[in-house]
Amino acid sequence: MTGNESSTGGSDKGSNRGFLIRYAVIVGAFVLALVALGYLNTRLEDIEDQLKFRAPATAPLAGQATLPEKVASGQMIYVPVYSHVYSRGGQVFPMESTLSIHNTDPYAAITLTSVRYYNTKGKLVEEYLKSPLRLKPLETTEFLVKKGDVRGGSGANFIVEWVAESVVNEPIVEAVMVAISDKHSLSLVTKGRALHDTERPAVQE
Repeated sequence: MTGNESSTGGSDKGSNRGFLIRYAVIVGAFVLALVALGYLNTRLEDIEDQLKFRAPATAPLAGQATLPEKVASGQMIYVPVYSHVYSRGGQVFPMESTLSIHNTDPYAAITLTSVRYYNTKGKLVEEYLKSPLRLKPLETTEFLVKKGDVRGGSGANFIVEWVAESVVNEPIVEAVMVAISDKHSLSLVTKGRALHDTERPAVQE
């Protein structure tokens, strides 16, 4: 074997070794990328599962919530809701509605006694609370009317009732409605309005 042949053979072996190293690096990077994507996808699924709507647990799961023995404040609140709206000369645009009830008091709890859903004709469609639900200070709970649930109609409403053992900040009650299609999206927010306050006992001097 001549010197030139030996040099050429060594060069070929070096080129092959370099190619194998680059190939291994590329394959390793590709595998790591797949692992990273799989991890991110799992994390996103976990986050989505955590954020997914879950109906509030009522008694007995909520710790046997009961009505307070003494009621110092409370309200009945009306909240307009739209299971659909009309557009383009009367075409129906279905919406999904979320009723949110925020206890705004940082120190005291309130107790939800009733969350009733009525349709456009004023007929009771569903009672969302089977038993009282206690909201801790600054706690929020939500109730969902899914898209496609047309029982309420375009003039539906919620009636929310709550009481508290002491005089507290009034809760914020609102409904958020969302409609999404391939070409259009729409969102609405309606605020609750108190119909009357629960009578407060006279202060004894």
